[in-house]
Amino acid sequence: MYQHTTEVFGKFEKHIIHNPATNNGFELVPEFGAILLSATFGGVNVIEGYTTPEDLEALHWAKNVVLYPFPNRLKDGKYEFEGKSYQFPINNAATGNAIHGLGKTKLHRVSSSVTAANYASITCTYEYVGHQEYYPFPFRFDIEFFISDGNNMEVKMSFKNTGKGNLPVGIGWHPYFSLSENIADSELQTPDIQWIEIDERMLPTGEKRPYDDFSSLRKIGDTNLDNGFYIANQQEPFGVTLASELGRLRYWQEVGQDKYNFIQIFTPPHRTCIALEPMTCNINAFNNGDGLKILSPNETLEGVFGFNFYNKTK
Repeated sequence: MYQHTTEVFGKFEKHIIHNPATNNGFELVPEFGAILLSATFGGVNVIEGYTTPEDLEALHWAKNVVLYPFPNRLKDGKYEFEGKSYQFPINNAATGNAIHGLGKTKLHRVSSSVTAANYASITCTYEYVGHQEYYPFPFRFDIEFFISDGNNMEVKMSFKNTGKGNLPVGIGWHPYFSLSENIADSELQTPDIQWIEIDERMLPTGEKRPYDDFSSLRKIGDTNLDNGFYIANQQEPFGVTLASELGRLRYWQEVGQDKYNFIQIFTPPHRTCIALEPMTCNINAFNNGDGLKILSPNETLEGVFGFNFYNKTK
């Protein structure tokens, strides 16, 4: 039976879902961006998260943050919509761009929680009234974390326009997966994807090309990635495999109309994990329109992604 408990985590409250019989579960902090701290299957944690409240607030590498109303980078933090110009704060000094949207530190509330014999879920909600001039569009954002005894975790995001006019939006997540002390020792396999060409500011040039470096399962080794990819073959299922001596993780995301047709793959310099980031739109989509969704009042953009883990030791 899954159990839902809470404990103090600095000035925050950590929510813990755990099944003692299977040692499956996850931990998250709704009050600080609904950030996932861990996801465990059979006692093996496959997520690299923050281990202390101080690390959480420092937010180095933006581990496991939610990405809305845009994922990735926005050129110069600027965009135009319906004849008006807007300016997001520049929070990526290295490239002079805005990055990761506005949700990563927002206070989300737990709007529902379910525990059962073989599954459990928590839904976190953030309601925005449009009070920032750089994004004056009210919305409601929901994220549901669902875990089951099939060693499966699913994450469902929902972004609803609660205002009276249209709004531009893209959503995503920024998870870091770790199955080895050094990511070089893990194996990676990607399906049919296209490399998005970027310039020196990590913004798309408009060109895409096939990418098959990991078309079969092989060690990551010294490969460095911080690139967006387009999923040209939008047929279910879309999945990426990550494997090590601990086991095999199968990451997947919904593809198709208004779904997660882009993915960012990132190997951070500390080389202990890899980010597999679902995105409903391209980098800088508020300007290039690639995958950007325009929501009318009461319309919702939503999609599901998740991962399964198979423990080799069992």
